[in-house]
Amino acid sequence: MTTILYATDIHGDKEMIDRLVDMGKHEGIDAVIIGGDISPGFDVFRQRMFAEFYLVPKLSELKEYGTEVFVQMGNDDFGVNMDILHEAEKAGKLKVTHMKRHSLGSFSIVGYSCVNPYPFIFKEWERKESEIKKDLEELKKGTDPRNTIFVFHAPPHNTKLDVMYTKENMGSKSIREFIEKEQPLLTLHGHIHESPEITGTIHDRIGDTLAVNPGRGRIALIDLEKMTAEPV
Repeated sequence: MTTILYATDIHGDKEMIDRLVDMGKHEGIDAVIIGGDISPGFDVFRQRMFAEFYLVPKLSELKEYGTEVFVQMGNDDFGVNMDILHEAEKAGKLKVTHMKRHSLGSFSIVGYSCVNPYPFIFKEWERKESEIKKDLEELKKGTDPRNTIFVFHAPPHNTKLDVMYTKENMGSKSIREFIEKEQPLLTLHGHIHESPEITGTIHDRIGDTLAVNPGRGRIALIDLEKMTAEPV
């Protein structure tokens, strides 16, 4: 049995990270996955200090419990600070998922931080749908999608996971098409904080694929044997 704790859109919330790490220390949790938008604010230095002196040391506590840690940035994180995550990966403290493949037991896990166009100023991780489609074709190489966990910061379009307060569906059409075609075992999402509040659920099904977006401030407990996801 493989059991995962998944959180996203943390935005520097230390209480949220403390809770995630404390839960990850419990017996039976195989992995903690963070799906992007990790850091606070829009200041490069503030984000850097947070990652280097709080986030990485805190997540490192899970190593002695045998809980694996997978992390990627999101559209509100400054990519210039990726070196901190890469150094932590070299030190064996965590694994970076963006455009990379890792093993989690008998499963594979890969990630993608980029999102489809949105009406905000910060554009570092924004990509056109055509660019996302091309990236996903590259990302799936060397994987069996039906045995792979895909961590996409953006949710798939027109699902229960991408609904704004305005009731608009703001997810990626290319990610939706990818899931429909490849039918991954599990896809993890974020970006649209309020979707679970609007739709009343943190998960949806696209064919055989279980897709999960816990929104901001929630942790999803995922059982890969039962293929269930619930907020905890």
